[in-house]
Amino acid sequence: MPVESLLPADSPRLEGLSEGHALALAGSGTEFEPILVHRDTGRVVDGMHRLRAATLRGEHHITVRYVEGASADLFIRSVQANIGHGLPLTLGDRKAAVLRILATHPHWSDRAIAAVTGVSPKTVGAVRGRCSTEEPPQSNPPIPRVGRDGRARPTDMPERREKARSLLAERPRATLREVAQEAGVSVSTAHRLRQELRSCTAVRESDEQPPAAADVREDSACLPPLVVAAPQRCSVPASRPAPVEPSSRGTVRIRVRAMDVLSNDPSIRFTDSGRALLRWLNGQAHGLAAGEQLLAAVPPHCARALTEVVSHYAREWERLAAGLQSPTR
Repeated sequence: MPVESLLPADSPRLEGLSEGHALALAGSGTEFEPILVHRDTGRVVDGMHRLRAATLRGEHHITVRYVEGASADLFIRSVQANIGHGLPLTLGDRKAAVLRILATHPHWSDRAIAAVTGVSPKTVGAVRGRCSTEEPPQSNPPIPRVGRDGRARPTDMPERREKARSLLAERPRATLREVAQEAGVSVSTAHRLRQELRSCTAVRESDEQPPAAADVREDSACLPPLVVAAPQRCSVPASRPAPVEPSSRGTVRIRVRAMDVLSNDPSIRFTDSGRALLRWLNGQAHGLAAGEQLLAAVPPHCARALTEVVSHYAREWERLAAGLQSPTR
């Protein structure tokens, strides 16, 4: 295209064109990559320094590549191009670009805008926060954010999850689909919240029971060897546990505190493997409580075999605990 026919770009550079960089390009003697030009208006989208360098060389035509789109999208294209090559944008240029993109694309997520402008998502969030505080709340309603994967996600998820927890607590017989639809969350989120609520309820009930009974039920290490009465024709007398040692009375509280530490750790709570570990550990606590009921139904002649199995599991747990404490783990 003729150099004179092109319109200047809507550049993200606050200081405008760098004459020194254009002179360096003109003196390099290399052939330029095609510049980006809006097909409908003939406005440069990316390549103003190359255009200036071509003029300094005395060239009257320059190779272009046409692009299409709205003016707001063309600005984003310009920012992306300047991030990827050429004279780097300053931090002030990038923050100004973030502010402008937030004005035209408020539904974009912080990570999506950060990927375009070359700043961190925290920087985008800080700029967005300043914009939100400058406007009245009614003029800035929460809208879904579109991430880099193109999926829209609501911004009020904490409030939606809290509403789902309240619904699950008030209506325990409601289906997951009903709770998810009313609270505005997914069915999988409703399922996870129900599991967390049940786990918290089980821990609270265990903590409220008398210490001796709770310790015997929650800690398998406190279970004495199974006592079997002499066989009788009609009934099998239930075995009575031996008195619990005083040192084991705080076992349940220690375990609950340790589970709280794990649940609040970001490396556990916000990873798939960590959440799977928490679900598994909570399942172990439920299994111990259920095991107490199952032991009462064991026939006397199976007591020795069951003792061997339980002892084996206990030894494996001790081995696992010792491995976790090893410095070479």
